[in-house]
Amino acid sequence: MAILGTKPVSDEEVGLLASEHSEEVEDQGTSTLRPATLVAAVVTIFLMSGCLISLYTYSQSDHDSSEEYSLESLTKPKYPLNFLVVGDWGREGAYNQTLVAKQMGKVGRHLGIKFVISVGDNFYQAGLKGPQDPKFKNSFSKVYTAESLQTQWLAVLGNHDYLGDALLQIGDGLTRKDKRWFCDRFYQLKYPLCGSHNLGHCEKFVELFFIDTTPFVDKYWDAEQARTFDWRGIGPRQEYLDSQLKNLSLALESSTATWKIVVGHHTIRSLGRHGETPELVKSVLPILESHNVDVYINGHDHCLEHIKREDSAVHFVTSGAGSKSFQGLREGTTEEGLQFGYDGQGFISVSMAAQVLRIDFHDALGNNLYELNLKK
Repeated sequence: MAILGTKPVSDEEVGLLASEHSEEVEDQGTSTLRPATLVAAVVTIFLMSGCLISLYTYSQSDHDSSEEYSLESLTKPKYPLNFLVVGDWGREGAYNQTLVAKQMGKVGRHLGIKFVISVGDNFYQAGLKGPQDPKFKNSFSKVYTAESLQTQWLAVLGNHDYLGDALLQIGDGLTRKDKRWFCDRFYQLKYPLCGSHNLGHCEKFVELFFIDTTPFVDKYWDAEQARTFDWRGIGPRQEYLDSQLKNLSLALESSTATWKIVVGHHTIRSLGRHGETPELVKSVLPILESHNVDVYINGHDHCLEHIKREDSAVHFVTSGAGSKSFQGLREGTTEEGLQFGYDGQGFISVSMAAQVLRIDFHDALGNNLYELNLKK
């Protein structure tokens, strides 16, 4: 068990690296975007066909002659599928968000990633306030400028996103501003792992299930807090939760995927500042365990974690360190299952083949901190 940087600090001090590390936002220019309507089916088709391409051309590249990143510790892109996961990032470049983005660009280029997953809290402090809110450009389009990151971004909503215009994030308005963007409450993605881009000729594939965790949390529905959350489209809460649980259970049950990964914002198992989410432990965890889910990936806690308990086959991975971090980890025991924890900024990369799932944990300064290897 490895725990790095466990000293809690105050909110005023939280989230900064040493002063010699610059985190200035670089404006690398903009591109003319053509309007495009993107729906889940199109996302799936693009990803299944392996036809993701760079959507923009920038004057600057992410090729860095001073390759300080420990890329030699990563396997060259021999895996059929490589992607990145980052969460809790949208702070208009502040709190080392740009440093994380720079390293994401390097790892993404090295691995030849197919897409990027965002596990929520996409825009702080309270989501987006409308179509013209500059935070979308300043937190997303102007920060993740590396060539390798000009690919599909697949996002879920976090609790901070629900404090703004949640419908804006899951609509196609933002996609017309930046073609990379896709976000929805519940959707699925299949990707072949045979080296072929045609699922019809490949029996080995991964299936990812994206879920909406914020409505499960009881405290967000308290009379005082409920007024600040954008619950439009949810309908009666219990009906929405029951429907999502039923859909997830049925989708997992019918899936013949070699690997099953569920993606949500809130933690299920975590030793971070927020800790476990009791509502998800009660309602979602039994579904994951009964349907042989391999990995649950989340954000919410601003750290990097890998938890694997002896009483469960599910691996729990937290990647919520896209910007403001250093909020403290509670040192766990063997029984709590903490295999790795890092209280600082970073992200993860996932590399997959038919019989191998590899997850690497990266910090904002170019260090490969920890490696998780699963085999079938």
